[in-house]
Amino acid sequence: MVLPTYLYYLPFLFSLSAFALAWFGTTCHFLQFQSTTPISNPIYGQENEKITIQFGYWYYQSWTPIENNKYNDSDYNWNTGPDLEGCDMYPSSISADNFWLAARGLNLTVIILGGAIMMLDVFQGCRSARRTVTMQTGAVGYLVCCVASAFSLLMLNSSLCKDNSLIGELNSQLATASAAGGEGGLVQFEETCSISTGGKSTIAATVLWFVAAVVMAALHPFHKKTERGVSEGLDEPLFGANS
Repeated sequence: MVLPTYLYYLPFLFSLSAFALAWFGTTCHFLQFQSTTPISNPIYGQENEKITIQFGYWYYQSWTPIENNKYNDSDYNWNTGPDLEGCDMYPSSISADNFWLAARGLNLTVIILGGAIMMLDVFQGCRSARRTVTMQTGAVGYLVCCVASAFSLLMLNSSLCKDNSLIGELNSQLATASAAGGEGGLVQFEETCSISTGGKSTIAATVLWFVAAVVMAALHPFHKKTERGVSEGLDEPLFGANS
């Protein structure tokens, strides 16, 4: 049976989407810490909103602590909160534990292997409808990316999530600033992280890698090699009937 040509585009489209989502997961938005209490600050347009600080494999959202609880406005509850900035590399004083290192390595595996398999898919004919084009290597590669992407979620079990020294230091700074100001409430951040947009995109990428592997294997199935004569059977007797 001849399959429609457009079906042979599907593995590449699924893998391309998975690669884009995996790449987004490398930003500083993999996991997050939220403030335990909402903050109101008219200068920054905040009114009863919780502050969220983002962390990733290689980068984190840096900040500058501010002291604004010295003021008292009838319309706003002024608190002490950090002035959030952009994504920066982790300082050298931060050491990654085994879960964090494993998640980094698995993420790199997904990016490098997934990109290589996609290029191989293109060069070998991802748009070809010929069943003779063998793409078993691509199917196995996408499956490896699926497994690696799933285990990169070990980041949620790392010290970055469960014992974040940067968040602990920030909570101490905010407590000191609040005590010095004497007005308003105390802003603190949760001690355990929650998954952020980058982590969710990694989960979506895991599913798409698996779908790409299944579709690729279905379009280019493995064929067992059989010996001629064993599979076809013998039509002639080994010895002549009159011998």
